[in-house]
Amino acid sequence: MEPLSTYEGQDVDDIIRESIPYSDPSDRLVLLMGPYRLLDPGYLYQNRDFNLPPDPLAPSEGAEPDLIETTLRAIAKQVSEETPATVFIASDVDIPTKTEVGQQELKEPGMSVIDQSVAFAKVSAGNAFVFTKAGLTTGVGAESGAIPEYFDLRDSDQRTRNPQTFCIFAEAERNDGDGKKYDPKFSSASIDEMDDAYSLRYSYFADQDDLVSKITTFVESYVVPLSQ
Repeated sequence: MEPLSTYEGQDVDDIIRESIPYSDPSDRLVLLMGPYRLLDPGYLYQNRDFNLPPDPLAPSEGAEPDLIETTLRAIAKQVSEETPATVFIASDVDIPTKTEVGQQELKEPGMSVIDQSVAFAKVSAGNAFVFTKAGLTTGVGAESGAIPEYFDLRDSDQRTRNPQTFCIFAEAERNDGDGKKYDPKFSSASIDEMDDAYSLRYSYFADQDDLVSKITTFVESYVVPLSQ
């Protein structure tokens, strides 16, 4: 059996589909990665009060104000409803991390976070990485390096996946009336040049609806056709 293809004797693909209630057996899987929390200044300066920074993925009422994870989960479900894909986030899959195993004293081995990401990417037809200016993007930054490297996307002769089924979605603001041009708000030299390094796709979004639209287009125009 290939490494990272199973967990506790069960196929990772099956575990994902059983974990996501809206999954359909005929759907392609698409892994959605992004910041799970906002960069709260209170983490660094605990004796002072700060307002949370604005973010296009800040959750609506009913969730912790910095918990972007809830927004990513909602986006995953919405795109899934509009496409022949099951879009999911890693925290919704019933495989614990090594840290969770220790904290909860679970009687199973768990998987390291990066191993989880690679395992989920292996069984997914598409992979989407979301970056916002005010999000805690350390995790998705690590994933956006580990996953393309695992599939050898840097080497056009050795790569094992089509790089067009991977896409970076970065926060930006529209700079004209028709909404087709953007000024980046999130900026990182490493992330900004990933399309050059790995030949993957790169897209901008201004708000949550825009991100849903862009991911939907990515799934319908690239992931589904290239996985047939």
